[in-house]
This record gives sequence, C-alpha cells and structure tokens, in this order.
Amino acid sequence: MISIYSDADFLAVYKQKNRLFWIFVACTVAYFAFCIAWLMYFIGLPYGASEQNLPKACVYVASALYVAFAVVFLGIKYSRVRRYYKMLSYVSIGLKNEEKNYFYCFEKHSLQKDNLDVVYCVFETWNKKKQEWMDREVYADTEKKLPPFEGGDYVQYITQSNFVIQYNILQKKALEFEEVDEDYEEEIGEDEESATTETDGAQEND
Repeated sequence: MISIYSDADFLAVYKQKNRLFWIFVACTVAYFAFCIAWLMYFIGLPYGASEQNLPKACVYVASALYVAFAVVFLGIKYSRVRRYYKMLSYVSIGLKNEEKNYFYCFEKHSLQKDNLDVVYCVFETWNKKKQEWMDREVYADTEKKLPPFEGGDYVQYITQSNFVIQYNILQKKALEFEEVDEDYEEEIGEDEESATTETDGAQEND
C-alpha cells in the first residue's frame, strides 16, 4: 500500500502550527507593551494637557490594527493550519475504512471538508441488491499530489474521515467506462504540471 501521508508531514505541520502560535503571542505582547508605554506617558502628563490626545489616538489605532490582525490571523491562517494538523493526527489514530472499487474520475467542487480544500475521487461500486453501479465519493487532499488513478483502475484504498490515506492499484484499466470527465482530467494534469514548474523554480532560486 502506498501511503499519502508520512511522519514528516505531521512534523512539518506541527512545527508550522507552533510557529504561528508564537508569532501571535509575540504580536500580542508587543501590542500590550505598546499600550502600557502610552498609558505611562499619559499618566505623567499634567491634567488637561494638549498632549493627551496623542497617546489616545495611538492606542485607538493600535487596537484597531491588532483586532483586525487577530481576526484574520487566527480565523484564517492559524485556524486552517490547526485543522490540517488535527486531520493528520487522526490519520494514525482515527478509525479507518478499507474498500476495493473501480476508479471513475476526479471531480473538482467548491467543497471544503473541515475547512480543507478537497478533490472528489469518484469510484464505481456494484450494488448487488439494486443490481446497478453506484457512485462512491472519497476525498483527495489538494495539498498533496493526486494519486495516479486512471478511469477503470481497480483500486484498493483506505480512508480516514473519508480522506484517502493509502492506496494500491490492483489492476490498471480493469473496467472500461463509456464516459469519463476528460476535461477535468486535463485540468488536473495542467494544475499538477503548473505546480511542478513552480516548485522547480523555487528550488532553483534557493
């Protein structure tokens, strides 16, 4: 079985989560230190002095900036990394489900699972009771390279919280489908080629 996630992935996101947390703590300490400094300056001024407006204005502006920073930083950046860390932690300890189905296609939707962007992996499974093919949709993490599935591949895969975490292609092109979403297959290929080019460029710059 090929594992999509490794211990290195978990360690990297753990370090990123801690780094973002301490950045927020440092900004918070700096904000309070800034406000206390202006408070001390304000207290030392004579009663009714015209300079009293300056510390008030500085604290008001700093407070507005801090609140905006905290909402964006905690609500978007830190929250996203924390949820990704939580998802990866469940990969090793959460309940898992193993299946064997025929892969049909990838589908891109404006969908987020636990605040994470995902791509549908659509599989076809035979329903003996209804005597018809049924769709089985699982999620692929867009932060990782998509599995090399092709239409008709017979795949054994393991999911956790409906995310594909391990897979094994048992047989290539085991089943032939009449229709496959070729447009999206091309789009996926272009996205991956673009991502590879950007990564190679970044490595060359380093």
